[in-house]
Amino acid sequence: MRKLNLILLLSCFAFSFSFAQKWEMKQARIMTPWAEKVDPKKVLDEYPRPQMTRSNWLNLNGLWDFTKVEAMTYNASQKYDKKILVPFAMESAISGIMDTNHADNKGKVFAYRRKFTIPNNMKKEDVLLHFGAVDWKCEVYVNGKKVGQHTGGFDPFSFNITDALTNKKEQEICVFVQDYQEFGGYPHGKQKIGEKIIWYTPATGIWQTVWLESVPKTHIEKLVIVPDVDNATINIKVLAENAQADTKATIKIYDGKKLLMTTTHADINKELPIAIKDMKLWSPESPFLYDLTVELTGKDKVIDKVDSYFGMRKISVEYFNGHPIMHLNNKPYFHYGVLDQGYWPDGVYTAPTEEALKFDLEKIKEFGMNMSRKHIKVEPARWYYHCDKMGILVWQDIPNPGFGENGKIIGEKNMDLRDNFHDEMVRIMKSLENHPSIVLWTVYNESWGQPDEATTRKSVAIAQETDPHRLINAASGWNDYECGDIKDTHWYPEPNVLPNPVNRRASVCGEYGGITYLVNGHRWIGGSKMQYTEVHSQEELKDRFVNFTNQILGLQANGLCAAVYTQITDVEDEENGLITYDRKVVKVNDAQLAEIRQAIERNITHTSKILVPTSRAGEMVSKWKYYMSDKPLSGNAWKNTSFEDNAWKTGAAGFGNGSLQGASNNTKWNTSHIYLRKWEDFKDLNRSDLSKLRMLVFHDEDCEIYINGVLAASLPKFTNRYKVVEISEEAKATIKPNQPNLIAVKCLNKEGNQFIDLGFCIYDVAIDTIH
Repeated sequence: MRKLNLILLLSCFAFSFSFAQKWEMKQARIMTPWAEKVDPKKVLDEYPRPQMTRSNWLNLNGLWDFTKVEAMTYNASQKYDKKILVPFAMESAISGIMDTNHADNKGKVFAYRRKFTIPNNMKKEDVLLHFGAVDWKCEVYVNGKKVGQHTGGFDPFSFNITDALTNKKEQEICVFVQDYQEFGGYPHGKQKIGEKIIWYTPATGIWQTVWLESVPKTHIEKLVIVPDVDNATINIKVLAENAQADTKATIKIYDGKKLLMTTTHADINKELPIAIKDMKLWSPESPFLYDLTVELTGKDKVIDKVDSYFGMRKISVEYFNGHPIMHLNNKPYFHYGVLDQGYWPDGVYTAPTEEALKFDLEKIKEFGMNMSRKHIKVEPARWYYHCDKMGILVWQDIPNPGFGENGKIIGEKNMDLRDNFHDEMVRIMKSLENHPSIVLWTVYNESWGQPDEATTRKSVAIAQETDPHRLINAASGWNDYECGDIKDTHWYPEPNVLPNPVNRRASVCGEYGGITYLVNGHRWIGGSKMQYTEVHSQEELKDRFVNFTNQILGLQANGLCAAVYTQITDVEDEENGLITYDRKVVKVNDAQLAEIRQAIERNITHTSKILVPTSRAGEMVSKWKYYMSDKPLSGNAWKNTSFEDNAWKTGAAGFGNGSLQGASNNTKWNTSHIYLRKWEDFKDLNRSDLSKLRMLVFHDEDCEIYINGVLAASLPKFTNRYKVVEISEEAKATIKPNQPNLIAVKCLNKEGNQFIDLGFCIYDVAIDTIH
């Protein structure tokens, strides 16, 4: 009987052990349609590095052994109690773990193990083990031998594991990972323990493809490709490992299948400029890519070969219409895009499939947008490849650092938080530098992890030195220290542009919108509702989006040259996407999407220009006759052309008190009523543009505007920025270009700050008609 009980006990233990080893996809609160297509035997098996491809490679994605351990110490007899699907973070449903004890896991060590066999076609060369990304710290062992370690959650890395391989058929990889999340002090983006509102589920460990590649001893390590549109050349640097005295690089450039040129370069590791005849430019409208083959030769033999591609594209800030704005290929170009967080309800940081990875980008194009702001997250190389192919401009954020301890990285002795941030930033930038789609780097988002002015300037200088060929945004929103190439504001829900007094940097609205429209059955429902503004129907969503888009067109008169709508999809508690978080519902129908697309495309092809400036900083200050009182004037004679205002005072606009962002108080107004009069001749207004004439008005509170005694607009309540205002047809009919016209204004204030200022613009004109 004792023997029988022992047998039963051992059988139960064996059953329970085998059950624990079984992988099964978990169910998140909501799932994408691609989750059911995930095959553990064929996981994200596309070549992971499209800009430098080789034929000999092996995908190691799939089921790995997994467990929590005490330390990063290899133990050949280590027991593994779980299976995890790589490359999905352990917090994700697709990983099969979905460990949500985030606080308990902070700083803990987890171990991955995978057995593999070296293919015959790799056995005669060196073998490199590649990781797309591991968050945050890892140590890697092959057959019990440590082959390397890495810190940084967003950049790819590799190890030469040739010396660790054995003669046995089966080889073993063991990867230890550790992550303190936002407390570690290192870049972590929007990952947060206790996720809620605008902070999301953490991602620990391996979250991008793991793969093997065989290379000869002397091989191409990296390509550095820099387009020079002005000189019609492509500058290529071939970095080679173990290059010999006779090692050369042969570069072949193709237009499709047509070979354009072949160049042999003897100076390995030095930049080679190559002239491009009849150059074809890359742009969102025409994302043309040249194909590229690089062969490494020695003793007249081909040693190594890689395939790649490049695009001829230039990004710059130049003056247009009186303002510094972004130019693409030396032409003014408006960037209109979305905030793209890159989160998935079932994969967290990792898209379930290649089809899923492309989905959001395809929708961006369907909406008529030309840009994605990749928000404080870095994507796998294939995401940028699709942007290159589709023609989507990328604003790439550097993920923000966390808190650390006394300016140091937790768990890393004497590692300075700021030095580490700069180190990770440079590595991220270098890993993505060849993608033509990336046109701008954002160093800091708002004030998240942003230090004082001196350190911000240092960060910008490092970014500029790392990549002098792209634009640098020091901070998207909030703390601005007049450095970098971009003047950025975040404004919700309506868009805005801030004063740009130095008039050197391009003005953009890095975030606006955030229109919440809830779609039941497709919600994360985490318990913390977050919203800027809410609508309750598809039609209302469309109308508000188009209204905001039309305001952007008017803001171009004040130099706005880009706008980023929040956001492409819902993300957990933040339900303000154009698409639900599970990607199953686009929140507008086809007809509404077409109307949105039309409004967006008009911003890209049209603009507005100042005719009569407001008092915004950097613009010419206009003078007005004014009368202030705590009592209203009797009658309406003040608005007529015959009224004598000689007794009124003269003051510079704007008129107000207190502090209002984006407003310049040049004449103090602290009474309840103010009346303004000014004669304007509209000397640069062509009669053909009269129908496009609009007012730019900032008012607090109720305001009435008259032109030549006729009511032009009645504006109730208040604004918090300059808004484009329609002029009544009756008032517009009285305007005589190149002759005096009376502008008369009445503004009433009952409480709070007060302000009034106005100017005129010509709204909605084709960009190519402005010189």
